[in-house]
Amino acid sequence: MRTRLFVVLAVLLVGLAPASAAPASATQQDQTECSFPLSATDATGANVTVEEEPERIVALQASTAQILWDIGAKEKVVGMPVQPYTAYLNGSEERTDVTTEEGAVDVEQVVALEPDVVIAPGAIADEQIEQLRDADVTVYKFASDNSVESIYDQIRLVGQLSGECEGADETATEMQEEVERIEDAVADEDRPSVLYTFYGFTAGNGTFIDNVITAAGGQNVAAEAGVEGYQEISEEQVVDQDPEWVVVPSDAPLPNGTAYESTTAYQENQTLTVDANLMNQAGPRVVQPMGELAEAFHPEAMAQAGDANATDTNGTDANATNDTANESGANESDGEDGSGAFGPGFGVAAAAVALVAGALLTLRRS
Repeated sequence: MRTRLFVVLAVLLVGLAPASAAPASATQQDQTECSFPLSATDATGANVTVEEEPERIVALQASTAQILWDIGAKEKVVGMPVQPYTAYLNGSEERTDVTTEEGAVDVEQVVALEPDVVIAPGAIADEQIEQLRDADVTVYKFASDNSVESIYDQIRLVGQLSGECEGADETATEMQEEVERIEDAVADEDRPSVLYTFYGFTAGNGTFIDNVITAAGGQNVAAEAGVEGYQEISEEQVVDQDPEWVVVPSDAPLPNGTAYESTTAYQENQTLTVDANLMNQAGPRVVQPMGELAEAFHPEAMAQAGDANATDTNGTDANATNDTANESGANESDGEDGSGAFGPGFGVAAAAVALVAGALLTLRRS
């Protein structure tokens, strides 16, 4: 149990990394242009240049791999975390795993793949980034998203780095339209109080999960309680906040005990389990659990929005936009075998465990 908990913490630490600057064109909402050489300043302050459109890409984060799959760049990916939490991406098992048994980046393996560019999350230590750069590997390090809106920019940035700008624009636009549809549908509804929890921890201010709950028409009790980032939530806080809904990822059990059983959520049987991979990875597919939350919190409003959307299509297939996602495995999560985003096979060494746990318990976001 403790090992599994620390694995959860290790992966979620990515979500606490500081924001980084993206190329100016990556923040534009109009058509993004792909051109090479591409130069941009990354989170380390380095000016990174990708000389030509890459043919070999290594993604050091699950959410980056998800983006590359969805924008049409999966055939360029030669290395990524090949773990239970990426098994939902069709063909991911054919890539080279770039993580060690302890869950760290396997620098030697990354170098051996001879990538044209490596896309690294903010949680990767600068020391490892420098090791890769010392081996003449081009690395762009970005920070993990701490809001839903920042995911749009991240998608476009990954599109620029991979040379798949058209697919990135389409993916970002479709995601934004779906988020706006959900937000519009629940805009005038009363917001129920919601607790998202996993193994005694929760997601508070400064996390994109907080944004997902808000966009779905809920009120995140962890944020209301002043929780910053990912922290433990006490039974006293649970009782004080008395959430109307309790939501857990699919790789975590519903919490038990007097504190939870006394909540409105448990008394009224208002609990929900969402796909851990899609909820915990800051990628375009987070709109699926967002929609599930909205439908649970506001079923009538979402039903009306669905009817209106069907009318607006004027006879077009409302599911057409899901074709690309289905082809890349959006509906093929590994939940059937009980493994999820932080499932078995992603071990953590004792020293790393202590460091991650300590960091999560002390780190605060302003």
